[in-house]
Amino acid sequence: MSDSEYRQILASSDTQTILSALLDAPDTFVSGSLLAEQLGVSRPAIHGKLAKLREQGFEIEAIRNKGYRLVKEPEVLQADLISYYMEKSGAPIEVLYFPVIDSTNSEAERQLSRRHAAPFAIASSCQTRGRGRLGRDWHSASADNLYLSVVFEPNIPPQALQHFTLWAGIHICRALQGLVPITPLKIKWPNDLHCNGRKFAGMLTEAKVDADSLRSIIFGIGLNVNSNPAKYPKEIQKSATSLYAVGGEELRLNQVAAKVITATQAAYDTCILGSSSENLVDAWAPLNSLAEQPVTAIMNNKEITGIACGIDESGALQLLDEDGALRSVKAGDVRLKK
Repeated sequence: MSDSEYRQILASSDTQTILSALLDAPDTFVSGSLLAEQLGVSRPAIHGKLAKLREQGFEIEAIRNKGYRLVKEPEVLQADLISYYMEKSGAPIEVLYFPVIDSTNSEAERQLSRRHAAPFAIASSCQTRGRGRLGRDWHSASADNLYLSVVFEPNIPPQALQHFTLWAGIHICRALQGLVPITPLKIKWPNDLHCNGRKFAGMLTEAKVDADSLRSIIFGIGLNVNSNPAKYPKEIQKSATSLYAVGGEELRLNQVAAKVITATQAAYDTCILGSSSENLVDAWAPLNSLAEQPVTAIMNNKEITGIACGIDESGALQLLDEDGALRSVKAGDVRLKK
């Protein structure tokens, strides 16, 4: 499939009006007459629009003389639902939804080349060529998960990008913790989200720098939301998990998408715009999955072994080696020492 053949699904203003009415009144019925009045159409037209929503996976209860009630949302991403939750979040970010895409980061690059104004986000239910850090592939075939990129155009000195992925991990981890309150979510330096030692998300930040200006930031994340780890490829079953697996309940995927996008905007405001006085080292500490653990870091093709002691102000991982010296790891792979 060529780049131009990936199909974007657009949100519908009529559908959004209906969904807003139903979602804003979760415990009551909304009359067909009210919906017809809001849209300026007939009652039979409303019936037809609701039938199309049912075809998309919405469970809608209908009772004569009472109206309609939304019982369950679809289990996959849906353009109108994403728009609803984004409007509720207050984050001024347009979301472009593609059921299938090669890579959300690649589509973000294509949109920028067409001069699509940032900020915006690309969301997909399936990536055919999802990529992670250091050119690795990211398993992204399940529509139960979230594949997402958020784009900004700051036009500021490139040094400001140094901490962005770390701040994104902090804000996203905090936002998701509210959905699975029992099990603590952590960040594995520098760009993975973990729970109980297993990875449930990977982050990738790519940037375009012209001369001395940071022109664009593309932040990508693959997040295992409602998938079953038992169905993952065998090579990652023991190292990967999902929010469903750790929390025991399926989550509203479209709501999760909005929370992640909003959290990424908050990270941008903190890191790039300097809207918060919060200290990076202090914010990272309670979320650090490697704290006080013996680890091996691969930096410049050399192994460094020590006890992980958090990060410094530059975002570098701090390791206390066997000689009692504190070593800084600015980039590279880190794994728990076996």
